[in-house]
Amino acid sequence: MRGWADLILLVGVLAACWTRTPIGAAMVGVVSLAQGRPTPDLLASFRTEVPAALQRSLERAVALKPAEPGPRPGWSLSSPDGDPALTTAIQAHLGPEALAQVQALGLASPEAALEIWAVGRTPRDRAIARARAAGLSAPESFEAHRRFLPSAAAARANRAVGETLALATVLDLSWPVDPGTRISSGFGYRTHPILGTRKLHEGVDLAVPLGTDVFAAGSGRVLRARHDKICGNGVKLDHGHGVSTSYCHGQKLFVQRGQRVEQGQRVMASGSTGRSTGPHLHFGLRIGGHPVDPSPFRARGAVADAQPQAL
Repeated sequence: MRGWADLILLVGVLAACWTRTPIGAAMVGVVSLAQGRPTPDLLASFRTEVPAALQRSLERAVALKPAEPGPRPGWSLSSPDGDPALTTAIQAHLGPEALAQVQALGLASPEAALEIWAVGRTPRDRAIARARAAGLSAPESFEAHRRFLPSAAAARANRAVGETLALATVLDLSWPVDPGTRISSGFGYRTHPILGTRKLHEGVDLAVPLGTDVFAAGSGRVLRARHDKICGNGVKLDHGHGVSTSYCHGQKLFVQRGQRVEQGQRVMASGSTGRSTGPHLHFGLRIGGHPVDPSPFRARGAVADAQPQAL
């Protein structure tokens, strides 16, 4: 038995080295080149950016997003007051033909229509039944039953449904302070104003005075509400579908971990706590754990600096 255990451990270590280390990634590239297959992105496992396809969809969604919030005629899935963010996300991520096909299903639930278009009714119904048998709440939601989809259907659903719903969630977010507030330090690589090293600034710094009310960008659950040496008094919200926002350097917190908050609810008063050089709000956005520049998604007409600057 000891010999078999050692063999299994060795196989596991070799597999980890092959798939999760730079040397392994380089070997994968060499093998692909020798076999005449397309060479994979050797840094894909180590990147912090969202996948390239989703990034392109984000850019298309910004161009498609209505200047004013609210329904757009002809864009609803089932009624004139349907979900404009989701329809925009479908067109940006899956294309106008997919949007027309999803609309043609005529279902009352846009999310259900999107999933049925992607994987079919039978796999979805079976996944819902298994989620209900497992005692999960809201088994009809994609978030609840996605783990019970067959592997082939799950792979298609993760892109067509999961990523589209994440994009729609982002499009529904609002700006946490006055959208006309100046961005004093944008998203991207910069020389850190305190450490003096070149680092990725994983959000935007908003130049607001001490004590400015900071509001939840979207409805969700409080993942974190505490003080640490870097973020100071900070809040992190989970908006579902892999989307989260963070609010850092606050003077005072008004929410606690595990609490449910609604879009526009006050979560913090801005300050200069933690690793900060002056009063401001650091606002961050993540999709699937990857940092994303939130500035393209704020209200039109706001003024922003194009390049990251030290605060």
